[in-house]
Amino acid sequence: MSIAFSPEELVDVSKEFTGVIIDADYGLEPLGIKGRPDIERRPQLCIKIETEEYEKPQYEWYAPSNRKKTKWAYFIESLAETGALRDVDVSGETDEERMKNFAKSLIGMKFHFVQVEVEIIGGRKTTCILPDEYFGREEVEPIKEIRTEEVEL
Repeated sequence: MSIAFSPEELVDVSKEFTGVIIDADYGLEPLGIKGRPDIERRPQLCIKIETEEYEKPQYEWYAPSNRKKTKWAYFIESLAETGALRDVDVSGETDEERMKNFAKSLIGMKFHFVQVEVEIIGGRKTTCILPDEYFGREEVEPIKEIRTEEVEL
């Protein structure tokens, strides 16, 4: 095995895979994942994707916004372009209920995903994982929630 490669041997690290959204959640700590304490927390959607291409599940976060050039806008546009937007549920009395229902309705959706560089507000660039082809729904085993309790000894 060699640790030095010629430029022709280098590979692109952009992700491209087919996978199923096996869990999705909306909140300050979606899917129980806590962000760094120095970053301002705001509600966001987190999707967890299972794929054969990667050993570990893939995650992506989208903070809802009504503004263009946000990861959220790119995600919603991708859902619309693939036809998956017609299969989501946005029912509810409050924005929070609608977002929770939207998140849960994503579970089981199978897509071909690509990691793309997008321009966001302020002209900055970032990468995000977006669906680019929709294959319908698959049955997904419910995620078992792990509960923790504080116990005094």
